[in-house]
Amino acid sequence: MEKINPDLQMYARKPVGIVRHQPNFNPNKYISIQSRVNTDPVFEKEYISKLITEGWYQMADKNSILSDEMKGKYFKYRLNGNGMSKAEKGTFRSGGIIVGKDEENGEYITYKSFNGSIFPLQIKDILEIYIKDPNNKTRQVKKEKVYRKTVFFNEVGPKTNFPVYLQSKITGNDIVVYYARDSGRARIFMDTLKYNYARDTGDWGFK
Repeated sequence: MEKINPDLQMYARKPVGIVRHQPNFNPNKYISIQSRVNTDPVFEKEYISKLITEGWYQMADKNSILSDEMKGKYFKYRLNGNGMSKAEKGTFRSGGIIVGKDEENGEYITYKSFNGSIFPLQIKDILEIYIKDPNNKTRQVKKEKVYRKTVFFNEVGPKTNFPVYLQSKITGNDIVVYYARDSGRARIFMDTLKYNYARDTGDWGFK
């Protein structure tokens, strides 16, 4: 695998067209959380405190982000000031979801940001990495959907190396209900309320 082309670090990523915003969203007036953290010390302190309350913590070893278990997970980070972007040491980035890594040399990851753009991030440019403890369940203001009757899944798609199973209530056999593209998407599918209801109750079927 070739190393990241340095030129890739120098241009602005354009958001993909499929990202949806609120009807009143104005990109010319919007100030991102990332920008506020980097320019407003008071807001930075409040925001970091909020992250800690929600279960976010700093990784002890930044190279741990290269582990296979990290794919499909959300992260945030600070730059060390040595990158080609010339961002100052400690600059905060909102990050996104990890989608890939340098399999050969372990020098970088790629992630999908919250505006849909894909970014490469070199490990040597990172000062700190923050991830969320999956065991920390914060209370959500928005009510989660509760399933009280049979849930149905679509017929499974093309076979992959990442099948997700549910046990048949009738035969007791494990049945594939979803073929994921990768381990990250399989994990996301198994974290859904629908899947957990089906697994815990056996009250499920195919459409």
